[in-house]
Amino acid sequence: MKISEYENSGRGEGNYFDWDKALFRKAVYQNYDFSVSGGNDKSTYYSSLSYTDEQGRININGFKRFSGRVNLTQKASNFLEFATSVSISRTAKSGFNDTRNTGLNYFMQSRNLLFPFYWPTTADGEEWTGRYASYAYNALYHDKQWENTSTNLRINGSETVTLHILPCLDAKSILSYDNNIVKDHIYFSPDHFNGTAKNGSVHEIRTIYEKIVSSTTLNYNQSFGEHNIGLLAGFEAEKGETDFSRASGENMATSALHTVATAGITEANAYSWGNSLVSILSKADYNYASKYYLSGSFRRDGSSKLSPEQRWGNFWSVSGAWRIINEPFMKSLGAISDLKLRASYGINGTLPSDNYGYMNLISYSNKYMDQPGGTISSLANEKLSWETSYSSNIGLDFGFLKQRISGSIEFFNRDSRNLLQDVPISTATGFSSVLQNVGEINNHGLEIELSGDIISSKDLTLPAGINAAFIKSTITSLYDDEDIIWNDPTGGDARAKFIYRKGCSTRAFYGYEWAGVNPENGKSVYFANNDNLNAASLPEGYFMYNGRIATYDYNKAENVVIGDAIPKVSGGFFTNLASHGFDLSLNFIYKIGGNIFDGAEKDVADDGYYWNRIRSAYYYENRWTADHTSGTQPGLEGSDLEDAMQKSSRHLYDASFLRLKTATIGYTIPKPLLQKVGISNLRVYFTGGNLLTFKAYPIADPEVGDYGTRGWETPLGKSYTFGLDIRF
Repeated sequence: MKISEYENSGRGEGNYFDWDKALFRKAVYQNYDFSVSGGNDKSTYYSSLSYTDEQGRININGFKRFSGRVNLTQKASNFLEFATSVSISRTAKSGFNDTRNTGLNYFMQSRNLLFPFYWPTTADGEEWTGRYASYAYNALYHDKQWENTSTNLRINGSETVTLHILPCLDAKSILSYDNNIVKDHIYFSPDHFNGTAKNGSVHEIRTIYEKIVSSTTLNYNQSFGEHNIGLLAGFEAEKGETDFSRASGENMATSALHTVATAGITEANAYSWGNSLVSILSKADYNYASKYYLSGSFRRDGSSKLSPEQRWGNFWSVSGAWRIINEPFMKSLGAISDLKLRASYGINGTLPSDNYGYMNLISYSNKYMDQPGGTISSLANEKLSWETSYSSNIGLDFGFLKQRISGSIEFFNRDSRNLLQDVPISTATGFSSVLQNVGEINNHGLEIELSGDIISSKDLTLPAGINAAFIKSTITSLYDDEDIIWNDPTGGDARAKFIYRKGCSTRAFYGYEWAGVNPENGKSVYFANNDNLNAASLPEGYFMYNGRIATYDYNKAENVVIGDAIPKVSGGFFTNLASHGFDLSLNFIYKIGGNIFDGAEKDVADDGYYWNRIRSAYYYENRWTADHTSGTQPGLEGSDLEDAMQKSSRHLYDASFLRLKTATIGYTIPKPLLQKVGISNLRVYFTGGNLLTFKAYPIADPEVGDYGTRGWETPLGKSYTFGLDIRF
């Protein structure tokens, strides 16, 4: 190519292609709701429709949802009453999956490697179809060569029959059915890099989830003077079943038809699984003069997920409350408008997620000369049982100045025993883990809520409130005190490593302890954390650094607990201002303490080992150089993989943040102006989401899941919603 042709193509000196602008967008979100309700003393009805159309921040991502509901109640007589509820929804998603797993999200891989001097077209304007030198692909071209859609049709219906046997005695029976059909379609054309080797491929996947629940209860409620009694006894049964089928095709006949029927090579698979649960339940409530409350419950549950010998579990609870405000001696304390002391203790159970964890399973996926071949796919644990939690709490509800100020403070404690966990075993068995009941966890903490009316007048109201949760979650016991190392399940990409260790947090990050960058040479330093090493006579590869034994080679270091995903305190606060038809509400959420592990940063922070990979601006601006020896990131050397196996505290950060989650401003039209057109209420409003965020770690979105990790998920963006609420 001549220099003049190069410059005319837009690729002149200093001109770069803006991939961010090409691949991302300011997405539009639309939501419409409509509902009608009414009735009389014999029958009532409610009907609603809703439609949502949400564009993704990535250009090809989208989400649409349509839903509707009908509720009907009918009193057939003074003794018999019927209630019917039917809902239907259809959702459709398209685009990339949110995961760091490149097998499921090639967008992450290509996006990660697209240098701005790569252009999606050639100098003569043709689409670039090949691979760039960095192993990235032109997403603008390949996005037209594939399809990834998921459609979900869900129908739920329930019928309730209530028989009023006596004024104080009711019998109620509920039958509900839930059907959820998920249809997945994945297609790669022969021109897509994931389909070239197979001359195109297509997958059609159908998953049908069905659940039926039957519940029959007998309810007795009676008052004897100031004594009030409530009794309940019942029986419940539920069954869930999942049917899965998949048809796949390769060697597509034409790019115009994306169906399995047009493929030269086809393959199919189908199977089903399910579980059932039976429960006998009871409950008793008593209160005297609305001052003293006592409640107790007992249920016996049996699940098909456990062996017949371990199938049944007994669970119960007791609770009590003292409404102190109703005592005569409180009348003299006029400033106190509410005071209630409450406490409870109970036992409940958790089942394993695996339907057949107590059984030896055989897989017939291995065939030999077109004959079925079976192999053991999982080991049995006939002693597998319920995970049980023993929970207690004590709380105080209070109010002052006729409830101008109100709140609560509650302490809770929960011991979870027979913890269900996949436990690593010797691979000599042919398996790497087996599901077992292996230990105990203690969760305890304090929750505080406080709200009040700062201003309360006819023309101006200003309520505000705040809540805070202080939670500790600790491993208190493990089988033979053996550690259990496990990977974060988020996204299926093993982005972070955790450890269950006696005395440690249940969300303890596990990995190499990064000591920082040696300012003398720009190399990453790792603390050895090896008790067998002697500082007086260190072997080759070790040295003293900041008073501790360290190494440049992370393979010579030991993994240790490096952080905790659980914050010291989390919660939110709000305020609502209303005056002369105008209203303004602000809702904040916050987290103080805890860690966030940036699993995506590893992919853009190597020291040059992957020479053709883009590096983050954060790494590049803070890297060590001979002229910037105070750099906090290692210099470019080409020796540090920074791959998925190397999980270190280098990518662990303070997770503290404060976010303005929603801000809404609205105006309600005065009712006298609406009566002439038959409208009872009309409000216009604007809502902004995620408008303002203060965070300790400036790079990642701080609002992450329970595991405190970040991958290549599309971060939460700012949203702006204009709305109109009309009621007739």
